[in-house]
Amino acid sequence: MKKRVSNGFTMIEIVLVIVIAGIIGSMAANLLYQGAEVYVGETNRQGFVSEARSAFWRLMRTTQGQKSPDNFVSSSSSQLNLKNAKNDSIVFQAASSGDLKISLDGGSNYNLLSKSIQYSSSNGFSFYNSSFNIITPSQGGLNNTEAGNVYLPKLDFIFVQNKDTLTLSSYVYPMNFRFGKKMSYHN
Repeated sequence: MKKRVSNGFTMIEIVLVIVIAGIIGSMAANLLYQGAEVYVGETNRQGFVSEARSAFWRLMRTTQGQKSPDNFVSSSSSQLNLKNAKNDSIVFQAASSGDLKISLDGGSNYNLLSKSIQYSSSNGFSFYNSSFNIITPSQGGLNNTEAGNVYLPKLDFIFVQNKDTLTLSSYVYPMNFRFGKKMSYHN
C-alpha cells in the first residue's frame, strides 16, 4: 500500500478561507464607514458651535466698548448701533434670513458673522434702564430719550443648524458706562 502525501490545501479549504475573509472584511468596512460618518458629523457640529460662539463673543466684546448710551439711538430688537471710544460706528444686524451681520463702517457694508440664527421678535437685542425695566423701542428703533436711558443691553440669540440648537444670552455692561454720563463741561 502506497501512502499518499499531500503538500497543499484542498479546494474546499481555499474556498472556505476566501468566504470567511470576505465576511470579516465586509464587517470591518461597514464599521469603518460608520466611524467615518460619525467623525464627519461631529466635525460639522463642532464647526457650527465654533461659529455661534465666535459670533456671540464678537458681539459681546464690541458691545462692551460702547462709548455712551446715547449711541444706541435707532437700535432695535434686530439691529444694534454702537460707537466705541475712537468714534468708530459699528452696526450688528440680525436678518430675518437667519444671518447675523456686522458693519464696521456704520451700516454701508456688512460682513457675515453667522448664517444660522433663528430670527424672532422675542430674541435678539433688548435694552434695560437703570431700574432694570425693559425699554421698548418706538417705531424705527430707540429714539434719543430712550437711547439715553439705556443702562444694560441684553443679547439673546438662538443658533440652529439641522437638529442642533444653541442658545446664547448675556447682559452686557459697557465699560465706559461705569464713569457716568458726560457732563457739559467735558466738551
